[in-house]
Amino acid sequence: MPKPPFLNPNLQKLKPSVFTTLTAQFKLLSAPPIPLHLGDTYRAPPAEAQWPQVIGKTTGNPYQYASPAGMEELRAAVAESLAKRGLSGLTTQHIAPTSGGTGALSLLAHTWFKSGDEVLILSPFWPIIRGIVDSVGAVPVEVPFYGRVKAGEGIDEILDPYVTDRTVAVYVCSPNNPCGTVLSPEELQALATWSQRHDLWVIADEAYYDFTYGDHHHSFLAALPGMAERTATVLTASKSYALAGTRVGFLIGDPAWLDPARLMSTHITYQLPIVCQIAALGAIEHSADWLAETRGLYQRAAERVQQRLQAKFAPAQGGAYVFVDLREALNGRHCVDYVSELLREGVCIAPGEAFGKDFEGWARVCYTSVPPDQLELGIDRLNRSFERLAAGRPL
Repeated sequence: MPKPPFLNPNLQKLKPSVFTTLTAQFKLLSAPPIPLHLGDTYRAPPAEAQWPQVIGKTTGNPYQYASPAGMEELRAAVAESLAKRGLSGLTTQHIAPTSGGTGALSLLAHTWFKSGDEVLILSPFWPIIRGIVDSVGAVPVEVPFYGRVKAGEGIDEILDPYVTDRTVAVYVCSPNNPCGTVLSPEELQALATWSQRHDLWVIADEAYYDFTYGDHHHSFLAALPGMAERTATVLTASKSYALAGTRVGFLIGDPAWLDPARLMSTHITYQLPIVCQIAALGAIEHSADWLAETRGLYQRAAERVQQRLQAKFAPAQGGAYVFVDLREALNGRHCVDYVSELLREGVCIAPGEAFGKDFEGWARVCYTSVPPDQLELGIDRLNRSFERLAAGRPL
């Protein structure tokens, strides 16, 4: 009997996804619940990104190897699109297509961090980023941030207590997953000034940059003075163009560190499937009307949640979520247990503990994963559940 293979000790730090546990329970239900836990969309991608058109645009043999650096046309289209949005001065050398936004962040961690480096993760945060940092032996340091900065606390006051001589970078997500916060230009400038003062790298997870609502507008952190050289911007076709299954994301930044990242990528994934890159290219080149329509649909969904969901949460300024504070109603009960029971009501939401250690008793609700009629039904089911919870009655 051979000995078990050696396992990387960093694996011990990784937690199973809470979504894996929840979806396993779906099999016990008479009907699937309304999936408000998923960070996805009911929308079909732009027509030019759908498979019939993609296959028609494919030339040569799509089953052969392609350039590990990614399609030149795709990288040029990304640079041109971002220039129109305020992130100028990019060439194809500043763009690396990756295996989704997750792949971009993982590639960045393998390129930037060594064992023992500390990375400040502004919370609440997208759950997988903590595991990505852990996986390379770096140390994720959770910093309660978004509610505090919106309440008027200064950037220095919030962040300075967490900086040590081992701190090398800070991770910021705006529009935020899970709380829907969009950092203002003034807040972004304060964060930029702070990062330069401490000489830190910045990871700007801007996956939802195409979706901000009302008077809230997205500003690229890398576009601020002095930030282009120290900022890695992460984008994804999953969120912008409803192309999650194609696994196309983008890591954007200075070639001084992006070229080594490409070398790392060659030894991890080698290349993205060519048909997936063509799908992303079609979306970027032909998505203006689709994006405007989708943004309107998402904004109306966010407004409907704000009007009807009977719970405590900050209104969504962008993205796809609201982050609901259930601590008082739970009265000491574990949110994971409550969410499991909620499945019997026919709706699923995401427990808050996945988004940071300070958020047991919170829950994330996605309003883009289902069409409007299903969202209305999901809100009704949640409201009934919240009423029972507040009254101390079982579901």
